[in-house]
Amino acid sequence: MWAAVQQNVRYWGLLVLKLVAGESLVAALLWWINFFYRPRTPLLHVNLYQFGYDLGYTTAVGVLFLLAYLVIYFALRDQQYRCRVCLRRMRMPVARGSWSMMLQFGRPQMEYICPYGHGKLDVAELQITGTQNPEWTKHGDLWEELLGVGPKDEPKD
Repeated sequence: MWAAVQQNVRYWGLLVLKLVAGESLVAALLWWINFFYRPRTPLLHVNLYQFGYDLGYTTAVGVLFLLAYLVIYFALRDQQYRCRVCLRRMRMPVARGSWSMMLQFGRPQMEYICPYGHGKLDVAELQITGTQNPEWTKHGDLWEELLGVGPKDEPKD
């Protein structure tokens, strides 16, 4: 039980770490824009409340806003294609299923496999009935199954 909790904490912790790092970079860029952007009359005005009044400042902050959403999007997309156990990127995409033989093979899906055999991720190619979450299937330890090496085979002292 504790190992499953630890794996979930590692998986979601990596996502939180990516989001915090990316958004702190965006916050640093916003600070940089606010620090170096001068108002038209710097002696009489403080650099406050320029968002709706100054076109250059509004454009810079709008582009930064889009950059913040891109950081979130790419962090979530990268996290989706990571192994839930070892946090490595999934590899070896394999196309499964066929529309012409749907009753035999199912709907078309793209299957990604962990390089260390921890599991596979099935992603639907076409989502007709709305968004479908990718399905993660956990496998046993690949090397334990292939070689028969495990805790039961080790000599006891």
